[in-house]
Amino acid sequence: MLKELIKLFKKSNLFKEAHQDACVMLNRANNMFDNASAQLRGREIPHPEIDIFYEERKVDKTERAVRRKVLIHLSATGAMDTPGAIILIGIVIDIERVGDYTTNILELARAANMKLDAGILEDELTDIELEIEHLFDVVSKAFEEYDKDVAESVINKKLTGRCEILLHQLMTEDIGLNVKNAVVAALYIRYLKRIAAHLLNIATSLVQPFENVRFMPESATVKYKQKKERE
Repeated sequence: MLKELIKLFKKSNLFKEAHQDACVMLNRANNMFDNASAQLRGREIPHPEIDIFYEERKVDKTERAVRRKVLIHLSATGAMDTPGAIILIGIVIDIERVGDYTTNILELARAANMKLDAGILEDELTDIELEIEHLFDVVSKAFEEYDKDVAESVINKKLTGRCEILLHQLMTEDIGLNVKNAVVAALYIRYLKRIAAHLLNIATSLVQPFENVRFMPESATVKYKQKKERE
């Protein structure tokens, strides 16, 4: 769908503005995630000037602005640009959902009022956090620069699969966490998985044909299944 998006951005100032708005949304969501994750994990807050709940309201407001611009454009041009318009709307919805999950993480941090330590799962959880940071960077670059190859480089089920494995370990193994730590860890991992999934939705929107947006390319799905079978 990348070609359709590029055509829209080239022919319409409204779509250019909508694309720029969406890029700002994604950057806000990234900063929100950095802060929320740091607070839960007892790390230094990387963007102390940011109020996450205020940023969430700005993300929501920008999403509505993008929808309005897309609707105005379609009202003027007719149905010809509909597929690209739907894709852009889908992308901003995914960004908004990422923002929602980051506020969930902040709410979890405040309710728990503790530094989350995942015990023997700590190294894997930390690595997943770093991978999500990388995913933010790659998806942002691909979306801002209309780079299909960059988007395609991260489309796989590995990251969400790792979250599932951690959750399974929490539920089935004695990993030495008290009940509060285990509950907080489970919720946090679930939020991480959903954030990764929405970022991957954006990546597939840049790579897949319209009817397959939000679905992994068959090659990525097959590779994931083959890896699971080998394990």
